[in-house]
Amino acid sequence: MSRENILEMKNIVKDYSGFKAVDNVDFSMHKGEIVAIIGPSGSGKSTLLRCINGLNSITSGEIELKGTTGMVFQHFNLFPHMTCIENITYAPIKVKKEKKEGAYANARNLLKMVGLENKADVYPAHLSGGQKQRIAIARALAMKPDIMLFDEPTSALDPEITGEVLNVMKLLAKEHTTMIVVTHEMGFAKEVADRVIFMDGGKIVEQGPPKKIFEAPENERLIAFLGSMLRA
Repeated sequence: MSRENILEMKNIVKDYSGFKAVDNVDFSMHKGEIVAIIGPSGSGKSTLLRCINGLNSITSGEIELKGTTGMVFQHFNLFPHMTCIENITYAPIKVKKEKKEGAYANARNLLKMVGLENKADVYPAHLSGGQKQRIAIARALAMKPDIMLFDEPTSALDPEITGEVLNVMKLLAKEHTTMIVVTHEMGFAKEVADRVIFMDGGKIVEQGPPKKIFEAPENERLIAFLGSMLRA
């Protein structure tokens, strides 16, 4: 691994009974970089993301990661029997053995950052989808990860509230948080990402700066995909 790179993946394959969900992917990124991964459903985007943090074991290849990851899931995955602040502080206290007072103070700062400081003692069942996802982001940040992984964080939300979540992610981007974002939000990818990766058939088909990917794509599948997104 080069000194600059925080993550390197070499020849990654994830095979499900002969079907290669991820097919010989090479990928690296440096600290502070924001990478958006786009592509049609079933192209391997989420599988690749889950290979990074070990939720999916790889069939072959090599992953070298400097540091830890935080994960934000499509469907929030909050603990329903815990309040918002308990969701955020559970892992820091149980896993990192942080003092309760410090963990709660940090959680309140994170709640303020995501605009939900008044929801500390509320249970997830009483939150909107956008609020749940913002709590999920705060929960991931509470562990102070080196890379934040977002698996289609707005796809389960009503269109009118996706902005709540995207605004928090834009704030993280301004703070130079290292992020990999699997997304169908083309506007977000174009505005925020340093690099956009297009996946199809388990492979990285094309990648580059947002301006190149969205304004001068070369691959026919990427051109067709972007056209379908514009028509949607």
